[in-house]
Amino acid sequence: MNNGRMTCNERHHHNAPRAVIFDLDGTLVDSLNDIANAINEALSNIGLSQVDSARIRTWVGDGLPALCDRAATYVDAAHRSDQLLVEARRTYDAHCTRTTVPYPNVLETLDLMNRARVPMAVLSNKPDPFVARIIAHLALEKYFVACRGYRTEADKKPSPRVALMLAEMLSAPPGRVAVVGDSTVDIETAQNANMRSIGVTWGLQSREKISQKNPDWIVDDALEILKIFQVDSTDLTEGRA
Repeated sequence: MNNGRMTCNERHHHNAPRAVIFDLDGTLVDSLNDIANAINEALSNIGLSQVDSARIRTWVGDGLPALCDRAATYVDAAHRSDQLLVEARRTYDAHCTRTTVPYPNVLETLDLMNRARVPMAVLSNKPDPFVARIIAHLALEKYFVACRGYRTEADKKPSPRVALMLAEMLSAPPGRVAVVGDSTVDIETAQNANMRSIGVTWGLQSREKISQKNPDWIVDDALEILKIFQVDSTDLTEGRA
């Protein structure tokens, strides 16, 4: 693990969580390049200026409509955000699995949690069809009871509605479910649903920004999640010796 750098908030309960809801972008998968390329292609296709991917990085996490609204506003074309959204759906459809890959140690973590029979789900603000495509493309379906993306503004994170629905599917009370994510939206979702929260630092938002929401834990390596769930990682560490 990452030299014991995992931090925890004294608020969290002593009982380990027994189920988990993962965010997708910035948590399980590195998808920034595909997202940025799709947004810039869409901007170009409707005659607007392209944007640096570092800027786009700061806009990801609240769903595609919000992302397109921010991009259109940034290039002084806020009145064309709806047009950009239509075009971005088309371009991301072509881009969404080109370079997107799991982050380091994510597959190992999922595998060990699956072996330990920890029920898992995915909840993303990415449009639902793209969540399904990425999960299928990366052959991750076997790990999850359910995978859910953006369907309506009312249900998108940080609303707790879908998280609570997923908790029922995971057969766990909200207080024994942990939401794992790289953004303040994920931490807020957990808190709104009375769930545990695990912030990750390898994604799209900084440790400092995540810390502002006081998550129960902050981890710097996916394998550190195993310790929170009291999952034995001996097999993995022996295999690396």
